[in-house]
Amino acid sequence: MVWYQQDALDDKMSTDFEECASVSDDQFTIDHCMQSKGYLLIPRIEAELLKVRWLQEEGFTLDEIAEHFQWSRAKVLDYTDVDYELPQSISLGRQPVEISSSIGKPAVKPLIASLDDSDPLVRRHAAEALGRIKDPEAVEPLIAVLNDSDPLIRRQAVEALGKIKDSRAAAPLISVLGNKDEISYMRASAADALGRIKEASAVESLISALNDQQWDVRSRAAKALGRIRDPRAVEALIVALRDEDATVRAYAVDALSEIGHARAVEPLYQALDDENKNVRKKAERALTENNW
Repeated sequence: MVWYQQDALDDKMSTDFEECASVSDDQFTIDHCMQSKGYLLIPRIEAELLKVRWLQEEGFTLDEIAEHFQWSRAKVLDYTDVDYELPQSISLGRQPVEISSSIGKPAVKPLIASLDDSDPLVRRHAAEALGRIKDPEAVEPLIAVLNDSDPLIRRQAVEALGKIKDSRAAAPLISVLGNKDEISYMRASAADALGRIKEASAVESLISALNDQQWDVRSRAAKALGRIRDPRAVEALIVALRDEDATVRAYAVDALSEIGHARAVEPLYQALDDENKNVRKKAERALTENNW
């Protein structure tokens, strides 16, 4: 394990560590001091990979990087290989999400392995990091996580699938959306993810979700339908303009504007008299932007 900070190379790290160690020889105090300076304690191989790729982004050549670290050129080539993978023995789910996600593709397989960890926090971090990396290799493992016993981990997997935007996730997400026994924030997240994927097969399920008992599910469904822009949703969204919740009505206005169907013109004019100021403003903008 080594102390890591993106813009602090070895010389600066050593200076900072010596400064912390000069204050006290107590390891807890030293650790706290280093953390206060913005350092994280991570496995050496992760730190080396991150530093090499940072220098590469800064314009350093392979030979310059090798000279800087006093490494062989072959070692630098390994770290800069687009197909390089971190060993699966590393539990990246135990690292801060910012670190594991910044590693990118080399972290995918270890993060997938962390989805089976016994620690719920590790599984949650792994799912979140995979969503940030957006590698399609993670789709099937994340779909499997939709059966996790922890609802927060299931939600993280749903959100990750929405960020990856792979159509393989559509059917499992539709099942989550239609499961009335599932927690409402899970159904809402599933609706949002389906909107990000823009899968036409989800339109009927999202239309049904406009009648969900929970306002957050209805609002996310309306937003998702706006992203997909399928005319089949127009009539249901017009009905949603009379929803008891102002957020749902506002997203319905946005969705109708995105779809741009002439059938929405008169209902949007009626929305100019909505009791909610935000709905009125959105209706006015929708009519103006669509030249209605």
